[in-house]
Amino acid sequence: LHSKITFGGMPFSGKPSSNSRKNFKGCMESINYNGNNITDLAKRKKLEPSNVGNLSFSCVEPHTVPVFFNATSYLEVPGRPSQDLFSVSFLFRTWNPNGLLVFSNFADGLGNVEIDINEGKVSVHINVTQVKKNRIDISS
Repeated sequence: LHSKITFGGMPFSGKPSSNSRKNFKGCMESINYNGNNITDLAKRKKLEPSNVGNLSFSCVEPHTVPVFFNATSYLEVPGRPSQDLFSVSFLFRTWNPNGLLVFSNFADGLGNVEIDINEGKVSVHINVTQVKKNRIDISS
């Protein structure tokens, strides 16, 4: 270690840059290193950051709207035709030990994916119709 530590990306002068990745763009909070709150020290100008670019000490929260479901309600969102990628992210809170969180059929009748809570644990079930072992289960 060259007595410097970098948070949020590599400095432009950093040597290990063979694939020219961009630096971090986003928000970090409460950066702690060896028991020191780096965020607080930088905010109080107790550190001398170098080449920090656009640095602010507040994270803008994305505007989210909580949605409440009862036992019979659900949200259906159309998929993307001709896409072979499935990506979903969400935060949830529930008092129910069992329930379905996400369900999606794959294109062309190839199967489906199901994410649920079973006895308080999140489970992922992938059902594929055209292979011998046609179900994959992952549980927390």
